Amino acid sequence: MTPSTAVPPAEFTSYLLQQTGLRASLLRSSFGFTADDWDDLRQDLALECLRRLPRFDGSRGHWKGFVRGVVRNQACVLASRQSRRPEVQLLVSDDCGNGGDVAFGVTHPALVENALPTLELSLDAQRVLAGLPEELHTIAGYLAEMSFFAVSRRAGLTHTQLKRKVARIRKAFMAAGLAPVRDSGNGGRQ
Repeated sequence: MTPSTAVPPAEFTSYLLQQTGLRASLLRSSFGFTADDWDDLRQDLALECLRRLPRFDGSRGHWKGFVRGVVRNQACVLASRQSRRPEVQLLVSDDCGNGGDVAFGVTHPALVENALPTLELSLDAQRVLAGLPEELHTIAGYLAEMSFFAVSRRAGLTHTQLKRKVARIRKAFMAAGLAPVRDSGNGGRQ
């Protein structure tokens, strides 16, 4: 079977840049990459997707799912590499106790372990979102960036219609075992 070439170029580029930007931001905030690393991360993610594009087979799924999958998997590779890499920190003279000299300290990679549950949760959430119908996937994306009322206006839905769609999204998350945790310290509210 030959790979499908039914990927619209302009739409592909826009979507690829959006997905790589989101993943680069997640990597930067969760795995200790610096702000200067963001462009390099985004480029690495995009190049991996472009490298794998000839293997895309439209009969196996939509090209957007292909992009999300490749970008997500490459983000995991980059996060794994970063978590194994020791971090060098500059210690100022007061920390060194040696009268103005500068020393370097190495932080053990285990300190990065706290970020792994966040990435795993993010990957689980991405898997659930990828399985949603396109309309619900779009609404979930809007909800991550806008208020309920702004989403209602943007999607052209009444509040009742939007509540029903949000309930379907929540049901998908709960079916995947991603139910919200109730905190007893706040009266059961989330």
